[in-house]
Amino acid sequence: MFTLDIDDIRSLAQEISQKGTDREFELLKTKLNEKYGIILPNGLKTAAIEKFGDIASSPILYENITNSILRKKVEEGETDILIRNPKALYRIGVLGYLDPVELNLTVEGNVGNFFGAFCNFNGTWTVKGHAENGLADKGYCGKFVIDGLATELVGQNNQSTSYSHGVDILVRKGCMERAMAQARGGNLVTFGAGFNSGIYMSDGILINLGPPGEQFGSGMVGGIIYTRQGTTTGKGAVIKKLDDNDYEKIKNVLKIFEQELMIENLNDLSHSNSKLNMTNIKHEEINFKEFEKIIADSNNMH
Repeated sequence: MFTLDIDDIRSLAQEISQKGTDREFELLKTKLNEKYGIILPNGLKTAAIEKFGDIASSPILYENITNSILRKKVEEGETDILIRNPKALYRIGVLGYLDPVELNLTVEGNVGNFFGAFCNFNGTWTVKGHAENGLADKGYCGKFVIDGLATELVGQNNQSTSYSHGVDILVRKGCMERAMAQARGGNLVTFGAGFNSGIYMSDGILINLGPPGEQFGSGMVGGIIYTRQGTTTGKGAVIKKLDDNDYEKIKNVLKIFEQELMIENLNDLSHSNSKLNMTNIKHEEINFKEFEKIIADSNNMH
């Protein structure tokens, strides 16, 4: 496993900055090339100074360096990477591969906006902390496990195309507003989803195992939301009872995270056997008889 401690990069940048030379960026480029084998684009210097006033404190710098190192390691055949001390650094894990790469990634700490955006990988990316807005935005392929909570727009624009099915996401402590907004595929399992989750969904499945939500499914044209009774819907969405087919769909999504949730007897889940035990959460027993589904209102579709 390769370990990347982003504090090491911060220390290097600060050390060079303290020398007070106008060749700060050129020196940093040289050091990073020597240590990690990456080459920073020259335009990064201008962007860092214009947006943040200097180089050493610029999040743009650390975002670019982190992603460059990740890409370098993937191209060298590394399949297991650990990131330490992200400190809510945004747009990391944005690698831009057209074809899926093999990569298991673990992050110790909180990640900032758009972690894993445009992702396309086989493996599991685990965040041992919280995630901010836009987790896996426009993701094509991959599996995410967030140990903490996630803020707005989890799985936004989750992609489903002729060559991808979208990303699969587990958020253990719940999501804030607009989870799976404009999702075109993929799956999200969460222990709480905020206002307007499922807005403009056209495909994919959202399973909310937490408390009932408000205004789910506004503008839905496809996809399914499974949530506890008491959830309110937005315009364009309707509430229906679960049927046998729904239990199969729920089972198939939960199987993706069967190990992470330590689910007992998942294969037995059915309309007549609707209870599940998840031994790693406080509310161990979940009864899907207490759930309903939210889908697009076919009467409002043209």
